[in-house]
Amino acid sequence: MNSAAATNNGDSKLQPGEQNTVNIVQKYKSSVVAIRVTVHGKQVNPMQNLPPEMRHFLKQFGQGQLPSHKETERAAGSGFVVDQKGQILTNYHVVAAALHGMSTKLADGASVTIKFPGKNSGPAKVVGVDQSHDLALLQLKNPDQLPSDAKPIPLADSDNIKVGETAIAIGNPFLLQSTVTQGIVSAVNRKQAAAVSGIPIEYIQTDAAINPGNSGGPLLNSQGQVIGINDEILAPHGTFIGVGFAIPSNLVKQNLSALKAGKFIKKAMMGVAIIPLDKYPKDARQQLNLPDHGAMVAKVKPGSPADKAGLQGAQYTMNVAGHKLPVGGDIIIKANGHTIDNAQTLQKIVLSKSAGAHIKLVILHHGKKKTVTVTLAVLKSNPQQSQ
Repeated sequence: MNSAAATNNGDSKLQPGEQNTVNIVQKYKSSVVAIRVTVHGKQVNPMQNLPPEMRHFLKQFGQGQLPSHKETERAAGSGFVVDQKGQILTNYHVVAAALHGMSTKLADGASVTIKFPGKNSGPAKVVGVDQSHDLALLQLKNPDQLPSDAKPIPLADSDNIKVGETAIAIGNPFLLQSTVTQGIVSAVNRKQAAAVSGIPIEYIQTDAAINPGNSGGPLLNSQGQVIGINDEILAPHGTFIGVGFAIPSNLVKQNLSALKAGKFIKKAMMGVAIIPLDKYPKDARQQLNLPDHGAMVAKVKPGSPADKAGLQGAQYTMNVAGHKLPVGGDIIIKANGHTIDNAQTLQKIVLSKSAGAHIKLVILHHGKKKTVTVTLAVLKSNPQQSQ
């Protein structure tokens, strides 16, 4: 019987697309690491939330066992070499449990280890963190442990990604090191709040299988470039159902220099929740004498930079077509010279700044135009849809 994978002479032969994937994996698999975070004194099994049948299956591969009672397996994830120094990019949430507060210093009793494929594990330090965008940069404490074949994986221009193009994920799902899955880019600019910070990120969506342990690993295109960092999955039952999200590589590029500088980048916010005026029906805008563009300040967090600058939130709500819309708050027309025609514009302006930076707002306050300056600060919690 003839095999569909065989040629006429009986020799197996890869299709060009398959060979390309094989070449990419062979070139960069040594650059993708497994990351373990441990905290001494407690016992937590990172596999404990998996279904019993999955834990039983993983035990066949030496995984799924409870760790020693002397330590806690608080996180397991992936990362990849990003430069010639051997620095490793991953997700902040992979290493967050090991950190001492809002710093890059490891907490007492905590450790971060990195394991290259086929090599021994080595202790690592956290170089920099971008909490807002769920990014962290690591480095081996002993640079001599960096394998010679661990090449930096280049970052692509994620603005050029096309829906339908190849997406290759390399990582360590369920502690199974060097697992490769392939799919396509299912969507781009899929905006949702990052689980770790609540900051909106325009994710790359993929159907390449991503599971617990893949976090921080690279999502590659057919040229072997990183288009994104695998970050989250839509998983009602705890495992992959075909919807994964990756942080775009251009967002990584924007923050990489700050990570390398050893910074812990905290999210700086104004402390407001806003509703774009285009959400209000035209007749409602006319009735309330509202402009066509801008954003209504729905809420102001007490004690926030916006509160200190004198911004006023909505005073009451108005029922329009079955929807309650806030009314009576200040209306933000411009921010740092940019016209505010949607929430995303204001979000991008605020998120591009650090704590202590100033945002100059042009607002309508009780119908009169005025200018106010808001000095951004780090907030522990923010109103829904906050900036």
